[in-house]
Amino acid sequence: MAGWRADALAAQTLHVDCSSQVANADGSLQRPLNRLEQLNAMRLMPGTRVLFKRGMTCHGSFKPPAGSSGKPGAPIVVDAYGDLSLGRPIIAAGCSAAQSDPDQSQTEAHKTANGISPYHSLCKADDGVVRPAALHLMNSEHWEINSLELSNDGLAEAGRVGLLVQLEDFGVGHHYRINDVYVHHVRGYLQDAPGRELAYKETGGILFTVTRLLERPGSKQKKTSFDDVVIENSEIYQVDGIGVSNRSAWMCRQRGAPCGDFAPYKGNADYMKAAGTQAASDFFPSTGIAIRHNKIHNIGGDGLIVRTAVAPKVVANLLYDIWMRAPGNSAGAWAINTDDALFEYNEVYGVRHREEIEPGDGMAFDADMGTRNTRFHANYSHDNAGGMMLFCACGRDGLGNRATTEGVLVESNLSVNDGRRAIMMAGVDTALVKDNLIVAHGATPLIENADFKSPNAVELHGNQFVNTSNQGVMYRTKNKEGSYTAMVWRENSFHGYPAGTRADGKAAALVERWFAATGFRENSYKGSSPQAQ
Repeated sequence: MAGWRADALAAQTLHVDCSSQVANADGSLQRPLNRLEQLNAMRLMPGTRVLFKRGMTCHGSFKPPAGSSGKPGAPIVVDAYGDLSLGRPIIAAGCSAAQSDPDQSQTEAHKTANGISPYHSLCKADDGVVRPAALHLMNSEHWEINSLELSNDGLAEAGRVGLLVQLEDFGVGHHYRINDVYVHHVRGYLQDAPGRELAYKETGGILFTVTRLLERPGSKQKKTSFDDVVIENSEIYQVDGIGVSNRSAWMCRQRGAPCGDFAPYKGNADYMKAAGTQAASDFFPSTGIAIRHNKIHNIGGDGLIVRTAVAPKVVANLLYDIWMRAPGNSAGAWAINTDDALFEYNEVYGVRHREEIEPGDGMAFDADMGTRNTRFHANYSHDNAGGMMLFCACGRDGLGNRATTEGVLVESNLSVNDGRRAIMMAGVDTALVKDNLIVAHGATPLIENADFKSPNAVELHGNQFVNTSNQGVMYRTKNKEGSYTAMVWRENSFHGYPAGTRADGKAAALVERWFAATGFRENSYKGSSPQAQ
């Protein structure tokens, strides 16, 4: 193409309008760029701005060459230009023949009220091409992505993501900003299957992933992680399998999550034997992760997961209609193999529960295997079929040890009308459940236990438990190992349970007091709604 080179040799502003078909007499294309292939041929330099025209759709995938990185003070910025009334520019990686659903009404009309809600595709015809992501950054850093609409639809499940940021053999990748991005209709996988390159939790809405796919025994790659990642003011809707997550193959450590689930360990017995002697050195967590003010809904499996990280902050997100389709256990927002995570001011409701899975997940929150010092503070959980809180030291680390969950603090949260049980213990080493208000509108137990022979050393202190049915039980044990001997109860109050006071007139006043005391705002999402664009 005359006038364009494979390398953008200096910072510049690139305009992209895929609705434009203007060409020069010699066949070369004028500005703006009108195909993603043109953009993908250019190695973008620090300070470059890539502006997509509002109101138009680019079909395909935006995947700049590896090494297209900004630098401190000069990130590569992706944004929109043009008439604000025309809506976000769209990158559609899936089928090119698709219905439009700008206000989500067509998709919502296919949603079932309870139980499994099948994925509703907008595809009229599938072109047979599966693209990994609508926007895919590979071994790049210092990026800021704003104001896009991304989809990756299909008539059948496949290895799809909406926005994928991937590092391998890179070192530490710095500074990523995802702001006011709408990711929807991504048809990934709902369960793992033999022979698939991707696990189902590697498909979905927004994924930051560290892989070791090319590593071979005897040739160890460079330790790699993310630093300074912010995902905010964005909406993730109608995606499978997960909503938002980070993930890393540098996650193996003693008593952590099962490292055998990841390449190069997965299915490689020799690697697993070697890992037993080097597990501590393989843990290389991401830092500076903040996921805040997002709306995440109609998700096939899990809503939001932080993995292999130190001190991630999950703040003021709105999640609902979670675990809509996946046959395996899923929850709202949770941490695994992570230290010092904070979940604060999030609202989670409508997480479903699969009755055929006993006892099953379906909770708003979860401190999972390999977590240390996770804090859940001032969150609002309501109408979740599986309850409010799960402790799940419910497996092994892949190195011969039981996984642990320790130092969990569940403090000043509100649970209203959460089903099955308020708290599920599927393994926890140490936890403090303090100053929470739990209002049950049925005869559900406070605690359910299926503890995988974990200590379940939980202290419950200063909580208020209100059961407006004025009947029910305090706890339920699901298997013979279930035990409550290590639980400590101090200064809690009970209304509507046997041997407690009646709950009449208590619930509404206590809930109102909780909102006033925490300063919680019910709708925390700050992005632009699709129909408002």
